[in-house]
Amino acid sequence: MHQDNVGQSKSQVGLVIEEWRAAWRPGFASLIGGSLSYSLYMTMSSLFVEPLQDAFGWSRGEIAVANYAGLITAFAAPLVGGLVDRLGVKPVLLTGLLMTSLCYVFLSLVGGSLGYYYATYFLLNLFGMATTGITFTRIITGAFHRTRGTALALARSGLAIAGALMPLLLYPMIATFGPMGGFLTLGAFVLFVSTPLVFFWVPHEKNARAEISIVKELSERWKVLLSQPKVRIICLAAMLNYAPVVAIMTQLKPMGVEKGLEPAMAVGAVSLLGMAAAAGALLSGVLVDRFWAPAVAFTLNILPAIGCLVLLQADVPPALFYGSVILIGLGQGAEIDIVAFMIARYFGLNSYSSIYGLSTMCIALGVAVGSSLIGQAYDLFGNYNIALICCSISFALAAVFYLAMGRYPNEYRPAGAQTAS
Repeated sequence: MHQDNVGQSKSQVGLVIEEWRAAWRPGFASLIGGSLSYSLYMTMSSLFVEPLQDAFGWSRGEIAVANYAGLITAFAAPLVGGLVDRLGVKPVLLTGLLMTSLCYVFLSLVGGSLGYYYATYFLLNLFGMATTGITFTRIITGAFHRTRGTALALARSGLAIAGALMPLLLYPMIATFGPMGGFLTLGAFVLFVSTPLVFFWVPHEKNARAEISIVKELSERWKVLLSQPKVRIICLAAMLNYAPVVAIMTQLKPMGVEKGLEPAMAVGAVSLLGMAAAAGALLSGVLVDRFWAPAVAFTLNILPAIGCLVLLQADVPPALFYGSVILIGLGQGAEIDIVAFMIARYFGLNSYSSIYGLSTMCIALGVAVGSSLIGQAYDLFGNYNIALICCSISFALAAVFYLAMGRYPNEYRPAGAQTAS
């Protein structure tokens, strides 16, 4: 019996090694490419708030209004997901990367016109949607099976690590060349790093159904998918999880200053959020391969809910501010890979990108509202406390909705996994 168990264990290890040997190239492209694409901007956006104020005299509320673009571009997410399911991930992703880099160039040319800034930001949101988890997590879920949760966590940690390290480059670039230098830096990473990796290392999967009337078929599919209660639950949970994280990220540096931190320490909080997100991604990825994913998601949403409440103090000691940022970062790191894992686990891969696109649409709608209102709330109340209370409630609701996903389907259960009793 002992020898049989040892043999099975060696066989499992061999299969895992074989999987990683076959999939490491698209996995690495997803890790690096996803970490430097459009999603990185939301992590870095708070570094641009005060420089834009200083350069053009805009208020924080006026700058935050640009996020309302997501109320329109959010509806592109299901279309992107459906196109990936029909055309394959590579052509959709490459188009998104090239257009995103071009949008950064346009942003670098802003000359003080809010209208121009809003229009360009809208285009960045629109084309950037094709470079988010809709495409990059589809690469991972298609390439990995036995260690899918871990692979998703590693890919997600790349974005978190980039969020931790990029301020060290971006802050001095903005200080020296203004916000335009920051936009060009981000665009260069998309064009010269993410795009070549995807072009050379992500395989092209042709789909024989690509010539079908895509828009009509997608419309019918979305109706079917949204008729399923669990699809609606995962979309709502993802929105309530991610919207408060992004809202806080877009104002984190000025929020730190408002709570009593020196500017350099506030920039350090942005980097710390990235490191905490990396830890949250790795932790959640390891846990969902072994435990019931909704329980993991519940825990990693309650922690940031507590972190938001701690920040309600007028003058937060630096150690306490950083501790709260760590809790919020854990929630950020957990969201993308947990949602990706749960969609693949509950619904399979045939409609993976379509469902992920629907969840991204809901996230984008929540982000558009939350990221706009947090800046306007500061203009109205002179502090971020009301916004922080709303963020805490949102995290708590997300925790409850994740639990409502219920038991896994019976078709597939990873070895060693534990489910809800």
